[in-house]
Amino acid sequence: MTDAALAVTERAVERFAESYLTSLGAEITKEGRRWTVTLPEGAPTDLELDGAVLEITDDPNDVDEEAFAIAPESPFVERMLDEAADRTPTGSLALTGERVDIQLPPWLTDGPVDVVDQTFTPYYDRRAVCALFHVGIETVSEYQREELHAVAIDLNDHEERPRLADTYLELTDDEQPELDEGRAIDEQELTDALDVAYATLENELSSTVRETRERATRAAEVELDEYRQFVRQRRDELSDEIDSLTTRIEDVTETIDTASQQEERVEALRKRKELRAERDDLRSELDDLTTKIEAGFPDKRQEIRERHALTVRLRPVAATAVSYERGDLDLTLGADETTISKSYGYALGVGVVEEVACDRCGQQLTAENPLDIDGKQTVGAACCDD
Repeated sequence: MTDAALAVTERAVERFAESYLTSLGAEITKEGRRWTVTLPEGAPTDLELDGAVLEITDDPNDVDEEAFAIAPESPFVERMLDEAADRTPTGSLALTGERVDIQLPPWLTDGPVDVVDQTFTPYYDRRAVCALFHVGIETVSEYQREELHAVAIDLNDHEERPRLADTYLELTDDEQPELDEGRAIDEQELTDALDVAYATLENELSSTVRETRERATRAAEVELDEYRQFVRQRRDELSDEIDSLTTRIEDVTETIDTASQQEERVEALRKRKELRAERDDLRSELDDLTTKIEAGFPDKRQEIRERHALTVRLRPVAATAVSYERGDLDLTLGADETTISKSYGYALGVGVVEEVACDRCGQQLTAENPLDIDGKQTVGAACCDD
């Protein structure tokens, strides 16, 4: 999975809140960790934000009554995320060589070769949609995961661009310089890209969802087994109690038969009636438990299943149309006394866009098999570096 994910921490929530309020046209006056929000007339929101005071905190209960908490899992942030998911506000930005640093791949930076010189020559622009999703995976009893996850989809081939998603998160941090505005995207392009992003994110999360579901299933089976043992123990206890009551009833019946006094006999009859009623109640409970055991506890099984059921929520809360330059990255590489020049296809915010292999054996270069120089050839340090 791409690293383009942020746990819904205080910092991530703060970043999202500011971005969303800005998309509404809000003016934010900051005084430390307290914000005062002013909305323009007709702002597209149902949240009561005009003149509202927001407070950044790690505990949503630790704010003044008149303030809204900007905190993980605060009701206000949940409402904001819900509204953002309905609106999916869009923006745009352009990545240019003047704004974005060249990102060298680990198969180059982790090896023995030095980059003596580098030049990026752009030839054309590519366009993508970077979507920010609110991801929630949880069961009531076992697991909870909340993330803001970015997915970048190229509009030309509808392929995922994980490195571009990483760059998008870095650049939307308010500590980074703002980028020039890029070209907007039409509604159908946005819808198609979001569909692909949603499917991509579902696929990337599938292993986590599967593991979480397996954990929840095991927890449910443990709980059901504990309940099954409890019921069987209770059944055995009921049998013993019924046997005990039967013995007591027999003793009282003998007293009735041998009583010499009317008063003694009446008292024994009353006692036998009480014991028989108590035994009937226990027999009814025993019959009910036996039925449940024979049926496999359908009601309890359903109750436990619902309690351990897995809930997965993927909601796009923002989308940005990103234009990024693509061209050639010309490098002068040096090792010891040798230097060579190499050129690779490159895109800003994405990195080297081609798989690079060892010139000698064809094995792909990676962080574990980084580039080295042997004469005029580039080889893998792990596969062909003599």
